[in-house]
Amino acid sequence: MLEADFVAYCDYAMDPVVMKYIRPIGCKDEVREAFQGFQKDWSSEEGQWMALAVELTETGELIGDVGFRYKSIEHQQIEIGYKFNRHFHTKGYGSEAMDVFVKYIYDNWKFHKLVAYCDPRNTASFKLMERYGMQKEGLFRQHFKFGDKWQDELAYAVLKKDILLGETDG
Repeated sequence: MLEADFVAYCDYAMDPVVMKYIRPIGCKDEVREAFQGFQKDWSSEEGQWMALAVELTETGELIGDVGFRYKSIEHQQIEIGYKFNRHFHTKGYGSEAMDVFVKYIYDNWKFHKLVAYCDPRNTASFKLMERYGMQKEGLFRQHFKFGDKWQDELAYAVLKKDILLGETDG
């Protein structure tokens, strides 16, 4: 992501509708810190997220981001994540971006298992995970604090050999 994308990034990263199931919304300084973390060179270090901008082809407008990190290099696990501006929800952009992204990870990165996590109420998120053959592997009850409330979390995963690659142009 480029510095010029910061305002568009804030449009969704500070939107209560978008962030409802992801994490509490921080102040603008905290959001800037997260954004700047996405601009650093990615070293493939365990735990470090690599995020890619999702833009409209016609305008170059930032509408979301997709990312991954090595959750465990030793166990060859890659975690994926994504978020999109709510004005672009239910229009197929998430599927389109993730189809290309999952194929890119599949073709270019060493891993045994692809994992993702979401709030059990976030149906759209786990439906997107299921698109790639990910299956629910667990429900972590009251797994983390979201603001002042304990939050459940679903764990989804698929082995590399079982990944279903979505429709892509490439």
